[in-house]
Amino acid sequence: MLAPHIKKKVDELWNRFWAAGLTNPLVAVEQITYLLFLKRLEDIDFKRLQRGFRSIYTGFEGCKWSYIRHEKTNPSHLIDIVFPWLRELEKHFSNISADGTELASLNNRMADAYFQLDPNKGKVLSDAIDAIDQLFARAGEGSAAQDIMGDTFEYLLSEVATAGKNGQFRTPRHLIRFMVELLDPEPGQRVIDPAAGTGGFLFSTQQHLMRKFSAQENLVLEWDGTPHRTDGAAATPEQYTAIHNGSNFVGLDNDRTMARIGWMNLVLHDVTDPHLLQGDSLSKREGKVQLKQLLESETYDFVLANPPFTGTVDSGDLEPDSLLFPRVGGGGKKKNESITNKSELLFLWLMLDLLRVGGRCAVIIPEGVLFGNTEAHVRLRRELLSEHVVEGVISLPGGVFQPYTGVKTSILIFRKETRREDKHTFTGAITPRTEHVWFYEVEKDGYSDNAKRNPLPGQQNDLWDALEKFKAWCAGGREGALLNEKTLLQPNFWPERWRQALLRDTAENLTPAGAAFTALPDTSMWDGQIWGMHELFPDLPANPKEAEEKVRAATAGILLELAIQAFVPAAQKAWDATFSARLNNKTTDAELLEAWKKAARPAEAEFKRLAREKEVFFEREESPALPVWRDLIKTALADAQSRTFVLGILQDNQPPKAMTAYDIEQALTETAREIAKLEGFDVTLRSLTIDHTRELKAAKHWVVPVRDWARNDEWQSEDGQLKGSHDTDGLVRPVYVHAMLADGLYDDKGILKDGLLDPDCIEAREWNLSAGQYKPFDFAQLKSDKSVAELIGSLKDTEQDMIRGLDKLLAMVESRG
Repeated sequence: MLAPHIKKKVDELWNRFWAAGLTNPLVAVEQITYLLFLKRLEDIDFKRLQRGFRSIYTGFEGCKWSYIRHEKTNPSHLIDIVFPWLRELEKHFSNISADGTELASLNNRMADAYFQLDPNKGKVLSDAIDAIDQLFARAGEGSAAQDIMGDTFEYLLSEVATAGKNGQFRTPRHLIRFMVELLDPEPGQRVIDPAAGTGGFLFSTQQHLMRKFSAQENLVLEWDGTPHRTDGAAATPEQYTAIHNGSNFVGLDNDRTMARIGWMNLVLHDVTDPHLLQGDSLSKREGKVQLKQLLESETYDFVLANPPFTGTVDSGDLEPDSLLFPRVGGGGKKKNESITNKSELLFLWLMLDLLRVGGRCAVIIPEGVLFGNTEAHVRLRRELLSEHVVEGVISLPGGVFQPYTGVKTSILIFRKETRREDKHTFTGAITPRTEHVWFYEVEKDGYSDNAKRNPLPGQQNDLWDALEKFKAWCAGGREGALLNEKTLLQPNFWPERWRQALLRDTAENLTPAGAAFTALPDTSMWDGQIWGMHELFPDLPANPKEAEEKVRAATAGILLELAIQAFVPAAQKAWDATFSARLNNKTTDAELLEAWKKAARPAEAEFKRLAREKEVFFEREESPALPVWRDLIKTALADAQSRTFVLGILQDNQPPKAMTAYDIEQALTETAREIAKLEGFDVTLRSLTIDHTRELKAAKHWVVPVRDWARNDEWQSEDGQLKGSHDTDGLVRPVYVHAMLADGLYDDKGILKDGLLDPDCIEAREWNLSAGQYKPFDFAQLKSDKSVAELIGSLKDTEQDMIRGLDKLLAMVESRG
């Protein structure tokens, strides 16, 4: 979570590059990323030096970020000196000195890195460098700076999406986290995304592992599941190393710029030596050594991806491995061609090939993959269901990728069960490995369902419910799926106010007298991390509204006393000026108030001036505390000059005198510091557990059999001992199944024979996996006095009436012909 002031600086940085002519969002984000990477490089080199390696800046000290700062108004320094050095970065370290560092997988990826800012735009570069330094100035070094740099990069990528171009490259992060949690990987298990884009699935997997192995008492989750304070404290040294080992996080993207941005994204998220490279995952691998190595069959534990929708691939450039991509077959001229050139289908076959036996995949696919009736669509689904295990299909709302596309999508989760060499031609003689498929229909995902996709923190989010129910399904099968069938499971939500440590402990924010701000705890404990307001100030409640109420109650009276004390000299002056007239009863209330106003004006101005000086203790932008301070000052001044109060003073027989003896300036300073405790930004958090329940009117998930035998009460076994295909418990008899399979479930043309399978099972519907096809009809929702049987009878009568009407219409048409 980035503080609003940091987001604002990123916005300003973006706008400056945009205004300078870099109007292609992808180019703009790449240029900003280069600057972030150059800043990060100096930190990487410092760690290398500590390990005894030679500096990558030897002979090129002018390429250090610390030097670039001095040349910040000179784009030519970057263009002519820094970027030529960056393009040949590999030459400045040996393979030995790169091992185990972020630079190990640099792999010549900077060979075409160019700084594209106009050399005459020195002010833009200066502002950009200042902004980047300011972004991380408060974080210091270490994990805090790393976290902020990673979060800044992610926010920058969200700006690409907001710009309305290239948004397809960025899968919503809450969906990515959800998919990672569905698979729940362990340290050391290898993950690949063959269409990696900016690397979201890869760094989110690492983030999930850090969360999983962090001290749970310290872990904090935002409403959308974003983890904070992940320390990895529960991991062994071997596990911790594996969590940061980039060889476990592999990605490919066909676009070189995207691959470079994705790689830098992983580096900025503290993944060591990330294996994210440019390459076409579907293309021929001959002569492409690295591509062939990364796409080696059956070498990954998990695949997580959101591959391109509705794309097509040049068949001539497709990898010719027939075990990878099925061929048309038969005896025609095209028998050796791929069965399809649709990218969404080819990517799924690729993912199956990449997985080890037992490996699992979660992938976002367009709904058409689930019900398309082409030979390739049916064949793919049949292979997934018959030779592997489809664990679940989660239907997503239609707007999750708005405003870029309205394509309806689902998450498909499957487990590989058959080695590539053991694939066989389907005949129906073997029972499908997938016995049942679990479906879930997501209606709310925590964001508005319009094109704006506004976050709705704390409101219903079916993803949490789906996650828990999927776990129950995987652990307990059909019995597990019945748990909480009509109960919505959610975490608990609550608001907090967070602030970044060192928030105002900077030179420019010292008091005019030069005294450092001391309202916060001992600064030795600060590390630049984000902390809760109530953690820094234990006297304050965590709830921002309650904290504000407490601070207001504690300071309002003091400020009123200060205001009254400040007005005492003015009150004395007005009392003296009206004394004679009051003695003779020759003054009115209006005249007394006018006298007060004239005398009090300078005192009020001075009090306001002192109050404005104390605003140094508040954030200059996006401050929640400053409005409270100003409102309390305004209220105190108004109450100290209320009609009743002023008239009471002036009409008294005794001259006014101060009831308190504060040092007004010092008291204002202390009060301002107290109110400044409210600084920060509000967030909605969620509990670690998902155990808050609410009743549902209808189930959001259901389980459907893949192969379900239709009941045949007329069937008899050969020995005549058994009659009927199913026993008294409704279970199909094994002997009946054996007999039907011996006769053949499919005819010579591969068409399913009528009457053998229940028409509502998946195999009988051409292996259709669309969730809506199998959604149970809830008769309880029918509002009718008739029974269900009567309603069905009425529907049948209506159907017959329609058929008779159509017969008459047909007869009329034929008679005219």
